[in-house]
Amino acid sequence: MGYTGPVMNAIATENIVIGVLASIGVLVLLVMVVYVVRQMFSQKGE
Repeated sequence: MGYTGPVMNAIATENIVIGVLASIGVLVLLVMVVYVVRQMFSQKGE
């Protein structure tokens, strides 16, 4: 049971990194979607 400490910390750090990467990916996707929609609407406006 003594080895659970470092292992749990490594897993927690990995989960944090994955969560940060996932949230950044979602933000980038949202920005791209908003940009594309705006481009489409601006082209229709012309």
